Amino acid sequence: MNFVALDFETANYRRDSVCEMGIAVVENGQITETRSWRIRPKHNWFHHGNIRVHGITAADVAEEPEFDSIWQEAKPYFEHANIVAHNASFDLSCLRHVLTQYELAHPTLYYACSLQVARRAWYGFTSYGLGPLSQRFQIQLNHHAAESDAIACAHILLKACQDHNIINFSEIGNTFGLRMGKLYAGGYISAGSLKSSSKTIRSSHSA
Repeated sequence: MNFVALDFETANYRRDSVCEMGIAVVENGQITETRSWRIRPKHNWFHHGNIRVHGITAADVAEEPEFDSIWQEAKPYFEHANIVAHNASFDLSCLRHVLTQYELAHPTLYYACSLQVARRAWYGFTSYGLGPLSQRFQIQLNHHAAESDAIACAHILLKACQDHNIINFSEIGNTFGLRMGKLYAGGYISAGSLKSSSKTIRSSHSA
């Protein structure tokens, strides 16, 4: 089982206002590397509601690089990778929007949503949020710190796969009745239920 778990924190309501990115690299079913980057959004405007969530302020990132400066270092983790995020529609939207903001080409990747997987892996839970799942499975979590969220996401997906005897990332879709999402230079295909029709979106920017 090989994948990269991803989490973004944002400065405000804009999906391209990423202020922190965290990843957890899983190789052969084990977390082998974790990383985080503090990022200065292009406009560096922080909404008080977002600050309440993650505690990051404009002053905290005033001297940090913008996304385009960290992307060359981060890109190898994404290109031709399997990506997982908890509520992946948000995190992959952040990735698409910030890449477009800096006129950077989309990497080619496949992705799965650990929130969707959890809802199908374990029926009857009162909540499938990252916090409640981490508490239930005794996963250490500093919630809304991007690296910690990514690590928890990785553990949750690994737990779901273990409980359902899934060995390879490619088995997740058929096992749980989910369509894997895809990001590529010309746009993206959203992740979702196999019962719903595939939604393909063409990007307004490709490089």
